[in-house]
Amino acid sequence: MLTLEELYGEYAEGLQAYALRLARDSQAAEDLVQEAFIRTLGHLQLLEQLNAHQRRAWLCQTVKRLFLDRRAARAREAAAIAQLSLETEGYVPPVEPELMGVLLARVPQSCRQVLEMRYSLGMNSTQIGEELGLPPATVRSRLHLAIARLRAAQDKLL
Repeated sequence: MLTLEELYGEYAEGLQAYALRLARDSQAAEDLVQEAFIRTLGHLQLLEQLNAHQRRAWLCQTVKRLFLDRRAARAREAAAIAQLSLETEGYVPPVEPELMGVLLARVPQSCRQVLEMRYSLGMNSTQIGEELGLPPATVRSRLHLAIARLRAAQDKLL
């Protein structure tokens, strides 16, 4: 009966070198080899029926699959993080009502009025400009200034 210790003694060094070539990191290579040998526990009967060359091929293929699975998982994770950062790019965490009053007090009145019309009434810059007799570009500029001041005030308070 083939044992895990026998397999490890015969193939560990070669698998370690192969895993290192794949992963280019000694710790990651060690993890790959260790996980490959853990997977062999469920396949000892199969490996016993194979010759030495076939066993090495099976173990190398297992290491390669593990490596590719991990690389694909990292790629999916990076894509998910990138997507999340895009979705939350403009996100501003909600501010408690008491704190909002303190923050708004640090914004000039002309900007505060534009903020209220934009975010409380849902008006766009053209509509606000028509209401206040301002060009839409001035409205956008005041919105930008007001938001910058709110963020700066929030950073100072928190």
